[in-house]
Amino acid sequence: MTKKSQRHEYFLFTRINRGDDLIQVGSLLAENADLAKIYAQHIYDEETWVEMQVVRKDHLIEVRLPEPLFAKGGLSCG
Repeated sequence: MTKKSQRHEYFLFTRINRGDDLIQVGSLLAENADLAKIYAQHIYDEETWVEMQVVRKDHLIEVRLPEPLFAKGGLSCG
């Protein structure tokens, strides 16, 4: 029996020109960082980016998060 690879969500940050702000342009799923880099280059090839960075979503450091839209356990009516 083979073990199924776990995919992680990666965020892609880019800039078009030197000095531009680094902005998040999308996200992707990949089994590891090497594949994330390859996927990013092929999926987001519509621009000639001067810089591309990928980071695993679970490696981000939370500073502030929005309040949840619904209470735990689902929507309550009443």
